[in-house]
Amino acid sequence: MAALKCEYPEGCRLDLWAKVIKAKYIARQVKVLDTTFCVPDSGEDGVGGKITHVDDIKVKLIKAYEDLNFNKVKIHINYEVILFVIVEGNYQIVTVEDTYEQTIELDEFDPPLTIEEFRREIDQSEVILCNWSFDYEIKGNCEDPSNPCGLDDSITGTCLHLVVYVDIIDKLGKMHDIIVYGELDPEVEC
Repeated sequence: MAALKCEYPEGCRLDLWAKVIKAKYIARQVKVLDTTFCVPDSGEDGVGGKITHVDDIKVKLIKAYEDLNFNKVKIHINYEVILFVIVEGNYQIVTVEDTYEQTIELDEFDPPLTIEEFRREIDQSEVILCNWSFDYEIKGNCEDPSNPCGLDDSITGTCLHLVVYVDIIDKLGKMHDIIVYGELDPEVEC
């Protein structure tokens, strides 16, 4: 076992290629969607009756990407919200597709970046989305003029109000060659 121990710096050099995070932006429970819409009773997009309850809500992330501009980062989130609704005792699916965009200034990152640091030290950005949460309300019949969907009395259906929140983390970094020197310790067994 003693032959494993090596002398610094020869023989114990670990060469890594790693993304080094220079700055982060964290925003908790950002409202990415706030919409009121009518789910028709019949037709191509219809569910076959009035919605009595929303049983579950899921999100399908289609694409999340960012544009690194001269002095800011613009993030784009394309997603689909899938609602599992109950209509006359049966489950139906309602989908809402949307795109959220946000511009993050360099001084909003931790630590804040100057334009020079951004140009010199940043070549990658990674958007992480987590902790999706939802709020909804069944507003009533679409044809009722007293609710937000009651603008067109030719459509019969259920008026829904949906709000979607998500935590957004954006990490700015650059790939670096990292060299670690060390030695193996023959005394430690795992």
